[in-house]
Amino acid sequence: MDNFLALPLISAIVSISGSLAVFRRASFLISGVAHSALAGVALAIFLASIGLEIEQFPIAIFFATLFALMATTFSKFSDIDTGIGVSFALAMAIAVILISMTRGYAAKLWAFLFGELILITEKDLFYLSIAFIAILLLLGVFYDKVIFYLFDPEGAEAYGINAKLVDAVIAVTIAIAVVAVIRAVGAILAYSIFVSPCAVAKKFSRSISQVFAYSFLITLLCLTTGLIVSSIFPLSASATSALLVSLLYLVSIKR
Repeated sequence: MDNFLALPLISAIVSISGSLAVFRRASFLISGVAHSALAGVALAIFLASIGLEIEQFPIAIFFATLFALMATTFSKFSDIDTGIGVSFALAMAIAVILISMTRGYAAKLWAFLFGELILITEKDLFYLSIAFIAILLLLGVFYDKVIFYLFDPEGAEAYGINAKLVDAVIAVTIAIAVVAVIRAVGAILAYSIFVSPCAVAKKFSRSISQVFAYSFLITLLCLTTGLIVSSIFPLSASATSALLVSLLYLVSIKR
């Protein structure tokens, strides 16, 4: 029951943060943040191996936010993809080092690599709710500035909007969203789940509100279908959902 209750929350989080990444032309940031969060999870697992039990979610949030901000900061000196790539490589290097130090616990990281909708717990549902509220609060405060900046960066800066602050808000929003959803969809599949529905929605929408609405519906439909299929056949619900949204995107670009 928890997995079905989580689907609307996941869909809402994905529709908002995925759209921000697509409009920012930084969709690769989703993948970078997802893998950066693994460094935080790896640290939590390492600390647990030496007797220090710390909740993984806040550590993953810290790492994901840190590296998302690093990526946007580096992008000021180069292009955004280079900034993301450098930050991503640094985070993964830390993750691999920590994993190599805790070989007996490395299997615990597997769930965060691939995720599984069927295995969502009440704790995951709680974190999804907290993340959704945090994202709504962030955008509630900065929505006008974020939208202005996304569609007209030069005009926004000329108008006096702090571009660095807006970029930071977008990065933090994406970091919170990805970490909250990663347990359900996994770091490897996160890119497809976050970006494909929003990219499809963008092609058929005439306003930003339509992009949010359509991407929400697309994500919800694919996740629900993935869960139903996995209950009938021995298939991963997360992988099936990712396959569906990817196929939808491939079909949409033919139109």
